Amino acid sequence: MKNKKYNPILLFITIAILATIGLQIYWNIKNYKENKLRLVNEVQIAFDNSIDSYYLLDSKNDLFSFKEQLPVTNYSTAENIDLQPTKTNEKHLPTVIVAKREAEKTQITISNDTNALQKKDPPIPFPITLFIKNDSGVVKTDTNPLKISPNKISSVHVYKGKSNPESATQIKNFATKLVISMVRDSIDFTKISAALDQELSRKNIQVQYSIAYYKENKLFDYFPRQKLAAFPLVTYSKSSYLPPKQKLQLSFSNPVALVFKRSSVEILLSLFLSFSIIGCLLYLLKTINKQKKIDEIKNDLISNITHEFKTPITTVATAIEGIRHFNANNDPQKTERYLDISSQQLKKLETMVEKLLETAALNTDVLMIEHKDTDIITLIAAQIEKHSMICPEKNIVFRTELISAIAPIDYFHFENALSNLIDNALKYGGDTITIRLHATSDALQITVEDNGIGIEKNQREKIFEKFYRIQSGNRHDIKGFGIGLFYAKKIIEKHTGILELVPNSPITIFKITLPNG
Repeated sequence: MKNKKYNPILLFITIAILATIGLQIYWNIKNYKENKLRLVNEVQIAFDNSIDSYYLLDSKNDLFSFKEQLPVTNYSTAENIDLQPTKTNEKHLPTVIVAKREAEKTQITISNDTNALQKKDPPIPFPITLFIKNDSGVVKTDTNPLKISPNKISSVHVYKGKSNPESATQIKNFATKLVISMVRDSIDFTKISAALDQELSRKNIQVQYSIAYYKENKLFDYFPRQKLAAFPLVTYSKSSYLPPKQKLQLSFSNPVALVFKRSSVEILLSLFLSFSIIGCLLYLLKTINKQKKIDEIKNDLISNITHEFKTPITTVATAIEGIRHFNANNDPQKTERYLDISSQQLKKLETMVEKLLETAALNTDVLMIEHKDTDIITLIAAQIEKHSMICPEKNIVFRTELISAIAPIDYFHFENALSNLIDNALKYGGDTITIRLHATSDALQITVEDNGIGIEKNQREKIFEKFYRIQSGNRHDIKGFGIGLFYAKKIIEKHTGILELVPNSPITIFKITLPNG
């Protein structure tokens, strides 16, 4: 299969991976922003609740309730409020509540004189029980006239009910009472902070914050007082209790860790989905590349087998043709020469077929190894003699300090494995091949090295793969099946040994390590 046939598939996989990563990043960013906005809204609600709680508690402490039942006869938003009973008798004296605005103060007086407003003299105090509930919850009584500065009063309201209030939220059940909402020049940030901390703790939100108090868009006060910290997130209280032209600003830190914690489930699901999809696509890509490689190896193997098998077949056919048509005199010597050529080529063909069959049997239990004590030195010498005759232009050197080296091996298969290493050095190496043998306390080591250019680093891990052959460009300079090193490695491993390419060497060195004894 041509490489261009894989290009659309590779392009699709690449686009799918990039799209998956892009969509998951977009989804996670969107989810993070939504969780952040949700968290900011929760902080906003907590801030508003703390402001409401503060003002409700504050108004509860500023509540003045009169014990007597006082029917309302007149309510004015002008400079005075006149409240008096519809009739009087001896048991119930007429009562007037006066709220008169003067230059510097507003005087609220309980009086028994219905003409108090028209008199120039100060109103006559009337001894009546005044219930005042403070922060500690203790009820105090006071019979003195109550005087409050004008700039401290925002409104005056009169309510009727059955009992004294226990909380500001029960205002509709109050006894007849006068409620005065106070205008304050400052805010108790400690109380607001405590209420806000309680709200945030209830929502499991941990942030650093600062509070700024503005009047008519000018900074009036802030908390903490040491320094008005600058935080990236800002919100303003929407509490209806805030007086006009006043606002409270809450600045707080960006709770990145908390937002990520709240988004952890979505992020984990996203990562799992992304890794699953990308993993499947990469596995598909790996499978395609593997199939592509197998396809290339198959085509290369077919080409090599065709060439290798065709050569001896053609040679034998030519020899037979020579005997038939070019030996009219029945020359025995010529006939013998033709027959020798045919015999050699048929043996070569038989060897190639055996290699293919043995390679197919390596991964099964069909190939049996028969261990017999064999002198490794004698075996190596025989292989050197054989390959020197086949390739006389190359120099093969054997070096060892041992007199004999006996090892339990399968002579036939081990000989073929060593022969493949020598043949590989003759084909791809330099002019000199050196075979070394030495023994250690627990192993025999055989090295086959050549003085060629060596094997590139990116090819070293692949040379023992079945049917793999090092290419020069897009062609193979030397014909072969690519099974010699694979076969040799498998045979050595069946002898419980190791065949490896010596790393970090400028020349090619194959090393066989066999257990000694």
